[in-house]
Amino acid sequence: MTNRRRWQLRRTSVQEEVESELTFHLEMTTRELMEQGMTRTNARLEAERRFGDAASINAECRRFGEERERKATRAEYRHELSQDVTFAIRQLWRARGFTVVAVLTLALGIGATAAVFSALDAVALRPLPYANADRIIDVAPTRRSEPTQPSPPEFLAFRNVRAYDHVAAAILQAGLTLRLGDVPEMITSGKVSSDYFAVFGAHPLIGRTFTADEDAPGHSNVAVISYRLWMSHFNGDRGALNRVVEMDGTPHTIVGVMPRSFDVTHGSEDVWVPIAFTAEDATKYGEHYLKVVARLRPDVTLEQARAATTIAEQSVAEQTPHRSLAISDYGVEIHRYRDDLVGGYRTLLLVLLGAVSFVLVIACVNVANLLLGRASARGKELAIRAALGAGNGRLVRQLLTESLVLAITGALAGLVVAFGLLRVILGVSPEDIPRLDQAGIDWRVLAFTLLVSVVSAVIFGLVPAIRASRPHLQQTLREGGRGLITRDRLRPFLVGAEIALAITLLVGSGLLIRSAWLMQHVDPGFDPSGVLTARLILPAARYPSGDAVVRAYTAIRDEAARIPGVQSAALVSVVPLSGSSMASSVAAEGRAEGDKAPQANVRLATSGYFATMHIPIVAGRDIATTDNASTPGVMVINEALARLLWPTSDPRDAIGRRISAVASKNDPKYRDIVGVVANLHDAGLNQQPAPEFYIPMAQTPEVLWPLIQRSMVVVVRGPSAKGTAEALERPLGRAVGRVDSSLPLTEAKSMNEFLRSSLATARMNTVLLSLLGGIALALAMVGIYGVVSYFVNQHVHEIGVRLALGATPGLIWAFVMRRGLPPIVVGLFVGIGLSLITTTVLQQQLYGVTPHDPLTLGGVGSLLLVIAVLAMYVPARRAMRVPPIVALNES
Repeated sequence: MTNRRRWQLRRTSVQEEVESELTFHLEMTTRELMEQGMTRTNARLEAERRFGDAASINAECRRFGEERERKATRAEYRHELSQDVTFAIRQLWRARGFTVVAVLTLALGIGATAAVFSALDAVALRPLPYANADRIIDVAPTRRSEPTQPSPPEFLAFRNVRAYDHVAAAILQAGLTLRLGDVPEMITSGKVSSDYFAVFGAHPLIGRTFTADEDAPGHSNVAVISYRLWMSHFNGDRGALNRVVEMDGTPHTIVGVMPRSFDVTHGSEDVWVPIAFTAEDATKYGEHYLKVVARLRPDVTLEQARAATTIAEQSVAEQTPHRSLAISDYGVEIHRYRDDLVGGYRTLLLVLLGAVSFVLVIACVNVANLLLGRASARGKELAIRAALGAGNGRLVRQLLTESLVLAITGALAGLVVAFGLLRVILGVSPEDIPRLDQAGIDWRVLAFTLLVSVVSAVIFGLVPAIRASRPHLQQTLREGGRGLITRDRLRPFLVGAEIALAITLLVGSGLLIRSAWLMQHVDPGFDPSGVLTARLILPAARYPSGDAVVRAYTAIRDEAARIPGVQSAALVSVVPLSGSSMASSVAAEGRAEGDKAPQANVRLATSGYFATMHIPIVAGRDIATTDNASTPGVMVINEALARLLWPTSDPRDAIGRRISAVASKNDPKYRDIVGVVANLHDAGLNQQPAPEFYIPMAQTPEVLWPLIQRSMVVVVRGPSAKGTAEALERPLGRAVGRVDSSLPLTEAKSMNEFLRSSLATARMNTVLLSLLGGIALALAMVGIYGVVSYFVNQHVHEIGVRLALGATPGLIWAFVMRRGLPPIVVGLFVGIGLSLITTTVLQQQLYGVTPHDPLTLGGVGSLLLVIAVLAMYVPARRAMRVPPIVALNES
């Protein structure tokens, strides 16, 4: 009888009880009135009148009765639940071997899932610490649908668009020299307009932010500092407010400190200063170097904002001098700030969450297999309980309670696994993943872990519990306790599912391992061994002109070349694999008027740069010391740019040709190509070499120096032995100090470190997915071992008979293989088919291999098959070693 039917019967009994009680009361009153001389009819009417509204009294009594019944039922349920939990703990304690294996299996699945969820929550799910963060957007102009950075005139036009509450311009992640004592220090700064903090709805912890008056030339010597800088340099002292400090050689007053929550990324700005556009800046239509953020009005959609901003963009285009594009070619792109901040890391973490979900399912399937075997072993116990009156529902609830106790215990152990795996994730992840350092085991992760454990208990416990509670278990009693040998088709099916999921993870990790190996063997186009780089930024206050900048950097290069052990030294504006970039349109002399000018990376360099980096010169010559402001403009290009501009010619034939770059259309300023160098990987080892050209530092256009903050990178080469590049940092700092003691080195890194950083994301993918694949493989092997062991134990008698009749070990092995191998082979083929579908999500992370790489598929399949056979060998070998007489007696 089901619980629902019993509940219905109890409800009916309450109704009958109330009606019976009320009928009895009316009948007794009627009899009393009849004894006083009234007729039965009159007595009945008088009794009903005295009783009052019978319907309402009936309903009220029924309500009280049903409430009493519910309380009794709840009390009974709580008592039974307490009994079930106590009994489950006692049963699991008795079967300690089973419990330990099940708990460890669940701990791996639940713990890995919790760790990846913690990382995903910190990076992509947790709300940004800003008011109405979904209304914060990034705005970027487009040219023929190609995005570019905004210019000052475009920002000023966007500021008047009524779709926004606030619009701000910024130059972020810039270097700034801070001097608090005798030693200057390079910190990360941002130049921002006065509305910058209002866009984010952020208020300072102490002090204030900038006023509109301070965001103007001559009034901009104020600064707002981050919580991180306040704590590290001022020890959290409120006296830092209104303190005057030297920044880039100019005194600045600290007017505010932002709260800790404003430090969204690990490398966010330490200090903000006003951007202070001049009247001249407002006319620089061709200088695209800003980042524009805005806050949407509450009732404005993204499409409405895009349409309104496009009108403003096209109005700027109408005023742009020497415009070559049609007005309709100008537009804007608008993205949620959150989406741009997280970037592709959301997809990466979702892929990892999907992978770890496979691990969790494999763990649940494994425990389900264990419970099926345990239920078979407990057949007599369950049959006796059923014979004593326990219904199917009662048995299912008892077994599900055991599953829930297992799951919660596994979840508690999984928190330890999650903590350790989270440390691994943080250790192998790139530093630029936003907010990943904030990942931890907090209430969100605890709630998620609890939810996962409950769902897991239902997944792995329901089917075994239902099967174990079937009436045929009572047949066990008629078998005298010997039990039944039945063919169990569910357990092999579960093993096949484990194999399919495991091979899917292993194929993904195999593809990433192959990609990582191929990337590590890519020739970057230069020799990183023994090369140290360090960026310098010259303050405008002391180096106001391009000539002053060039003289200072030339002196620094000469001093660096004199360092003992340095083989060569040079300067360049951007080193490969650093993540920095600067591009310009390039136009070959004689090109057709309507042809679109392609983009190429701009590099400012001194003589000796290619020799220092060991970049081969394919044709022509290096930049010379005589290439200065008084000589004709020259450049060195790479092979990729030569092929882009002259696809039908040999790149070496570019020598002597002329290119216009870093110039306006009305003043092309053609430069002679004097050299062609080999391609190098700049954006990443998995990216194709980009077109690049190198301009002599001494011929740098004056307009470029403010745009790049008068910044150059010193490159020095020492011996190739390990550690020699890092050992050059102190001598290089002293060499720079001999030229200008106020200049600190920043981003001092060896080229090998840049090389390792470029592989950080690939390394994270490979390590984590390989770890998950290894866990899945181990769990699948445990599942195979469990099923084969169960099969062997069921057939001990049959194996004994075979051995007694002269069967060889080989025949026994074949007997076991016929039962254990089919689900493995089926799971293998299903897993390969599944991996062909799922590995397409890794397309962007692969290099040199396709998602359907046959070598990886074949290798992983063969590996898993071999390990599966080894997992079957242990129970099969145990069966072969059992003496026939023992097997016959045990049956």
